[in-house]
Amino acid sequence: MNGDHRVVAYIDLLGFSDLVVRDLRVAEHLLSDFYNMAQRIKISDGFAELELFLFSDFLFVQGDDVSLVVNYVCKLYREALQYSETSAWPMLCRGGVARGAVITQQRHQAPNVTKNFVISPALTHAVKMEALVKGQRLLLAANEREALSHFWNDQIHAICYDQPSIRPTRLFLKYRYQDLLWARDSGKEYRDAKTETRHLVRIASKLFKDNYGRLKGVSVHYAETLRICMLSYASLLESCPEDRDLLAHLVDEVLITCPDEPTWLGFIEMVLLSRDAYAFQIDRAVLSFLRFALVSPRWGAVCATLERQENLQLLNSVKELIDVAMREGE
Repeated sequence: MNGDHRVVAYIDLLGFSDLVVRDLRVAEHLLSDFYNMAQRIKISDGFAELELFLFSDFLFVQGDDVSLVVNYVCKLYREALQYSETSAWPMLCRGGVARGAVITQQRHQAPNVTKNFVISPALTHAVKMEALVKGQRLLLAANEREALSHFWNDQIHAICYDQPSIRPTRLFLKYRYQDLLWARDSGKEYRDAKTETRHLVRIASKLFKDNYGRLKGVSVHYAETLRICMLSYASLLESCPEDRDLLAHLVDEVLITCPDEPTWLGFIEMVLLSRDAYAFQIDRAVLSFLRFALVSPRWGAVCATLERQENLQLLNSVKELIDVAMREGE
């Protein structure tokens, strides 16, 4: 038994319970592939030190090194979305990463029965975080009394993004939460990371479009997944032909045909956070999007989000973007 502080992650498969009811055989196949993927990444990609606990449709990961836990889960997320491109049912993950005390004990209850006994406030926290979000998102919890850098390090191949809309639960009042932008692997060479992340954006955009119009509780998962992929691509977005093609695809094939506030906001954030934000102010696709969005009734919901106190800096950038678009349209 031990009570050491460890880094833990809790991940589950979105929509799995519904799939069990719809098609038990497909559910069995999906879960088997998820188990195999989780084990293969651990064994083959340098994560042997981590401990995995798989039960039903959730995965519990624990380790001593935050970089191993975060990098493992981010890789699992990327491969799950790639799997979704060709599978009969998408493999979307959702979860959280936290740090805290973990007590584990292996109990032998009978000659052929073994039970892992786990007590962990960190695990409870990670489970609570998973329930706070929609879509393929991965939240990181940071204690407000310590800087994120206290347990962050340069071996982590992901970017943190503030998500002020996530509020602490009663159980964990003194924490702040950030999204991990898992779709970009910053451990890869720039060009390889760019190619992979751009491909994930396209997969997420197709999943969103294919599921647009379903019940709001379902379609929002795909909207948030696309938003995270676009935010992951922001630091890679450049004023080059392939990226302008991506913007045109998103605007013409997705954002205009399937109007949705989270994806609109994610697109705007991606453009404004890119290294070539000024160049994109007069991009044809960006201008087309703004001309459509600004006269849509849905724009009011975007404005409501932007007008929150924590988003005032983003609001000012959006105003500037709109001013340029209006001048270009004259």
